[in-house]
Amino acid sequence: MNGTMQRVVINAVGMEKRTALMENEKLIECAVHRPTKSPLTGNIYKGKVQKVLPGMQAVFVDIGTSKNGFLHKDDLPAYQQLSGEAQKKVSISSLIKEGESILVQVVKEETGDKGAKLTALISFTGHLLVYFPFTPHVGISKKIKESQRAMLQDWGDSVINNQEGLIIRTGCEDFPEREMNQELESLRRQFNEVQKCSDGKKAPDLIVQPPFFYPLLERWINHNVEEIIVDDYETYQHVKEYAASFQNPFSVKLYNEKEPLFRKLGIDTDIEKALSPLVWLKNGSSLYFNVTEALTAIDVNTGKFTGKKDRSKTVVETNKIAAQEIMKQLRLRNIAGMIVIDFITMQSNEDKEQINKVMREALKNDSATMILHGFTKMGLFEMTRKKERPSLLETLATRFDRHMMDGYILRQETLYYQMDRIMKEYTYEDDEALWMEVPQHFSEWLKKNPDKLKHLEKQHDIKVFLSIGSSNREMAVRQSGKIDEIRNRMLKDSH
Repeated sequence: MNGTMQRVVINAVGMEKRTALMENEKLIECAVHRPTKSPLTGNIYKGKVQKVLPGMQAVFVDIGTSKNGFLHKDDLPAYQQLSGEAQKKVSISSLIKEGESILVQVVKEETGDKGAKLTALISFTGHLLVYFPFTPHVGISKKIKESQRAMLQDWGDSVINNQEGLIIRTGCEDFPEREMNQELESLRRQFNEVQKCSDGKKAPDLIVQPPFFYPLLERWINHNVEEIIVDDYETYQHVKEYAASFQNPFSVKLYNEKEPLFRKLGIDTDIEKALSPLVWLKNGSSLYFNVTEALTAIDVNTGKFTGKKDRSKTVVETNKIAAQEIMKQLRLRNIAGMIVIDFITMQSNEDKEQINKVMREALKNDSATMILHGFTKMGLFEMTRKKERPSLLETLATRFDRHMMDGYILRQETLYYQMDRIMKEYTYEDDEALWMEVPQHFSEWLKKNPDKLKHLEKQHDIKVFLSIGSSNREMAVRQSGKIDEIRNRMLKDSH
């Protein structure tokens, strides 16, 4: 153990589900899952081909959601089964036709006006293996030692038939052959079930939706994770079942104290901080994040310089601290796309190389794919980070003022799910009603959508009275109690 203690925290009470990864009691990554009809990564659909685009060598596929998904020629089993020569010549029109049904899996979720990116080379992920029914190839995790690779490659080649493929994951380093064989059988069974289920359905239709925590646990679980804490009994049972399938199961705990789990562990506060453009560093300098649709610009500000004598040394030290913090923040905020960092200017190439090194080192902690392009002629550091799901800011907030640097307000949905959690806290009391102060834009939204508030009142069996507070981000309970008491108090306050 390298002194790193990680725990996964799952807040599944309420309509919005949240999953967090903590390291030494600090939040390092977080994902928000809302009740949605839009396609999530890993979902498998029986889709219907809408339009074949020979110019783009791709098709649009109707999967029953508001936007058609996009599927490229390379992601078709029929294309993968051709020889290299045939692949060069073939056009997509001869591989797939309009109106055809096809089994597809979501690789990348919808963002903005783009539909989901799909593949027909579906895969099933286990802890030791990833199984591909239609991709004839055996791959081995890069992290596995050279000395083990040949033996694993032989095993892989011997267990699959000519259409199938596998990726042998890091957990196979010590060659637990029995478990690997068992897992392969289990993944094949999953595929057969999907095929059976799909045969009985009419396209477009959703065939498989993994539980919301599944893709994250697949990415996060490693030997540093000591426990998973869950605050909802049904989800706890599912997670326990999932954990039991590991060779060394980790502990899964059910949390049932009155104080909400994310508040108790300080995660709510960490999420709130991650929406602010400003991040203070421990030596008094700071980072400023300016997120636009096209790219994210990060500014490193010097703050109060010490060490006047050797300014270049101080600059490098500050830039190093900034580099480490930036890599943490990109993961925490889930910022993707093009990223440009304006470090404090350094003249020498040795100094720049030190920053390059820190960035390369920090890369290893993040499971997202990143490419570091390094310093440009203008002295800016350029990099990209692959987008897998919307960023924290995109999910929770929206821009209301283009001219203000921090012109964000929380989305109405964010406040609505927050309200759901607050009301849940009062279901154990004898209160009939709550008086809540809410941001103005949220109050207007609730007036336009009266059924939303009615739904919460019915669900929690509590009446809500609203007034407008001064903050555009926070809401607070002014009073709880009997309906008449609150009515009178509100009347008194308005005079």
